Amino acid sequence: MRSLLLSNINMRPLVSQLAPWEVACGSYNSMLSDLATTTSAAAASEVSHVLCMFDTDALMSEAFYGAGPADQCDLFLVALDAFCERHPEKVIVTNTFCASSNRWLGFADFHHEASLKTLEMHLNAKLVAMARTRANLVVLDIEVLFRRHGEDALVSNAFWYVGRIRYTAKMFELLGKTVKGALNAHAQRSRKVLVLDLDNTLWGGIVGEVGALGIVLGEDGPGRCFRDFQRALKAIRKTGVLLVVVSKNNASDVDEVFEKNDMMVLKRKDFIVIRANWQSKVENIVAIADTLNLGVDSFVFIDDNPVEREAITRFLPSVAVPAFPDRPEQLTDWFLREVVSAHFGKYTITGEDTAKTEQYRANEARQKMAMNFDLDNYLAELGIECAISVDKDNQLVRAAQMTQKTNQFNLTSRRYDVTDLARFLHSSNHAVLMLEYRDRFGDEGSVALAIVDLAEARIDTFLTSCRVIGRKVEDQLLDKAIELCRTRGHRRIIGEFIPSKKNQLVADFYDTHGFAPVDKFSDGRKLYERSIDARP
Repeated sequence: MRSLLLSNINMRPLVSQLAPWEVACGSYNSMLSDLATTTSAAAASEVSHVLCMFDTDALMSEAFYGAGPADQCDLFLVALDAFCERHPEKVIVTNTFCASSNRWLGFADFHHEASLKTLEMHLNAKLVAMARTRANLVVLDIEVLFRRHGEDALVSNAFWYVGRIRYTAKMFELLGKTVKGALNAHAQRSRKVLVLDLDNTLWGGIVGEVGALGIVLGEDGPGRCFRDFQRALKAIRKTGVLLVVVSKNNASDVDEVFEKNDMMVLKRKDFIVIRANWQSKVENIVAIADTLNLGVDSFVFIDDNPVEREAITRFLPSVAVPAFPDRPEQLTDWFLREVVSAHFGKYTITGEDTAKTEQYRANEARQKMAMNFDLDNYLAELGIECAISVDKDNQLVRAAQMTQKTNQFNLTSRRYDVTDLARFLHSSNHAVLMLEYRDRFGDEGSVALAIVDLAEARIDTFLTSCRVIGRKVEDQLLDKAIELCRTRGHRRIIGEFIPSKKNQLVADFYDTHGFAPVDKFSDGRKLYERSIDARP
């Protein structure tokens, strides 16, 4: 990717913090003109990311001292919105409005008609509204950095008056980390499963020694530390993270905690899998990954025991294993600041994310039912209902998630972000198909995706979630793709299979769906063709 950094101040020190990305700086204080001009460097086709990292005090100009309206701020918002609309193929990053704490109104700033705080909130409300309608806009709340680290540690008056550099080296380091994390979140590069130990991790003490009511959990002291940690864990379930327990314990002791200890914030239903036994944790994690039909590279492992962490790091190197804090009072801050931001960052939360645990649990019920029926009877008993939408703006984030995360039933394994999908969606020569699924056990949401090149009658992307493999929903999606090509007047459709380490499941998909191979390449890629009849 190639990025252009724009600002109204000197932000050049940020470039080194974004390495190894290729980042160029716009001219000094050129942000507004670069956004507004259709032939500027920001509009160039080779620029994929535009970073608008502005300083609020400077952008407010005389308005900061109550000497006029914040015209430059309003102009920036108008230019930013228009640029996002003109360039759906680019990712645009900007920060929130965050004026310094130097207020000429003093205590009156809270309620005065010229309040900087009120102006700041008004401008940010406009920015939030824009972000909700522009899928290619990423907004960073930099007030969080000032709250956490302190304004005096992050702002340098000496640098400002000498070189129009507002921030200290510490702030540039934090900004670089924040920008990278936000873009990874926007591109759906997050993990799915959090594996948790129990003793001295979810609670204090060893349950096998002190019993279900003797473990450290409460509303004061160390007990409150563990309960707050559990509250944070329960909250991130709403972002689509699956919670799993792997503990060396007697299962009956663990059961007793969930049944009898009222101080447990997390309930059994909050976990998709609980494995309390005396097997190695490596074996347990591998078995869970197999059960969930997920790769271990989507797992994060939290355990207070350094020996257990070392074993996972050694034998399952693709599992993320963060260090564990030294003291219980550090747990919640450590988890939310370090673990969540590094491994579970999300920029947009979809409906599928909020229902993830329930969807996996419902899938387990389907698997149990499948053991008692042959395939046709099983599918009939499920009562499957599917709906296919074409080119729906509100599906962009979910579609990007699916291209990033789906591996097994993915014929080409092409990875696209939101801006890529937006380009397909707004192209008259492409169609983005999303299939939504529900059955008697519940609503799975959007589970299958196809991207069709209508000009060439070629299937660019074809995938389904692992949750619905074996339920033949892919047949309906393929039929819809063929129908769209037929409507365009095509009499044949092209399919493509690109082999990966994980998609051998679908190596013969086109062979079994009426396609004939027409070409094979040295890297294993295959092209297929199927005739389309002339039915309306």
